[in-house]
Amino acid sequence: MRVPIRFIAVWVAVTATGMAISWAGVGDALRGTVVESPDLAAGIPVETGRPAALPPAASDTGPSVVPPTRDRSTPSPTPSRQAVRPSSPAASPAERTRTYVVKSGRVVYALNAKTARLVSATPKAGFQTKVWRTSTWIRVDLTDGTHGSTVIAVWNGHPPIVQVSEF
Repeated sequence: MRVPIRFIAVWVAVTATGMAISWAGVGDALRGTVVESPDLAAGIPVETGRPAALPPAASDTGPSVVPPTRDRSTPSPTPSRQAVRPSSPAASPAERTRTYVVKSGRVVYALNAKTARLVSATPKAGFQTKVWRTSTWIRVDLTDGTHGSTVIAVWNGHPPIVQVSEF
């Protein structure tokens, strides 16, 4: 009678240990899918409606200028706490200027049939602007280090496509 009781005790201990190790290994993976987790963005207010007009250029306090496109395989970001307004010629008649209002600011692109051009990127208070450029895309991040918005214009043999994401 002792042998079956010992066998059952060992079996229960090994099974419980195996289940605990398995749960520790897959628990993090399941937390975001099967097990409900709190929505961290639920308390963030979302701005809707028409964006406010941009201030006139005369009242600007000296926006920073994004350096020209560099020929590197890995573009480096240009951080700024002020609005980013690249120095470039006025929009041509074939360009369409599009404003993308996101949670952390506003990004304006001039789009034509082949490329896109960054007109301005204005972060909200507490956010900073980072810009990456290559010959086929421009990425603008408006971030406070934890949360933010990304607006990417991509073209590579097709008209520009703009993608917006919040994080």
